[in-house]
Amino acid sequence: MTVQISIGTSSYIGIGIMIAGGIIIPLAVCIWWLLTKKEKITTVLTGAATWFVFAIILESLPKLIFFNPSTSLGKQVYGNVALYTVIGALLAGIFEETGRLVAFKTVLRKRTNKETGISHGIGHGGFEAMFIMAVTGIQYIAYASMINAGTFQTVIDQAAATGADVSSLEALPAQIMAITPMSAALGIVERVFAMLLHVGLSILVFYAVRRSKTGYYLLAILLHALFDVPAALYQTGVLNLYIVEVLIAIYATVFFVIVYRVLYKGDNERQAEPV
Repeated sequence: MTVQISIGTSSYIGIGIMIAGGIIIPLAVCIWWLLTKKEKITTVLTGAATWFVFAIILESLPKLIFFNPSTSLGKQVYGNVALYTVIGALLAGIFEETGRLVAFKTVLRKRTNKETGISHGIGHGGFEAMFIMAVTGIQYIAYASMINAGTFQTVIDQAAATGADVSSLEALPAQIMAITPMSAALGIVERVFAMLLHVGLSILVFYAVRRSKTGYYLLAILLHALFDVPAALYQTGVLNLYIVEVLIAIYATVFFVIVYRVLYKGDNERQAEPV
């Protein structure tokens, strides 16, 4: 397939908004929280590392099995909305919440002050936002430049020559052209609510460890998986994007408010100093 399209100014502006929002918002929230609560930045960085190790590195292993379109299993998963949704949502819930559990039981085991959960969540959700918005945006800028220079087809041809599946590369030009300032702004809003959810989940798993309640950890897995269901249904063409965004906003807000009030604000136990 010959790529004969051009990426316009609107897409470049949208990508710029993506990158700016993906960097500024997480950093602003992090700085505000650290200065307000005098928290340790290493707790936030542990949250960021947790997401990267468990969501990007470890979770990619089963994804190679279930979501490989060149295998019979992968074709079956992609061809079944229920399988695609359930497997994708559960993998995210299991790996990311297990990552939180491991972090609170190991690296952060001595940090028992209740702010620890929020600090970890800001790092976890903030780094995810940076990765999805800023890192992806930078990659899009590079690809857009190649498309406009007429060299992107060479990249596709070279990948195809190795026997690799180039369907995702072939779809990139259309994906980049679909980016507008409005869609980028909508993506930023979505990331804000996702950060809110991650903070709430970190609070929940923090208390799962602190109070030795395994049920909280299992609940976090379930609630995380449910949060990802609307996005999966959008990817499979079942739900409209705007409906998905509304569902995500309501879900994340309600969950955070409940966890914040019941666990964080309701915690009257004597706090140990963070180390």
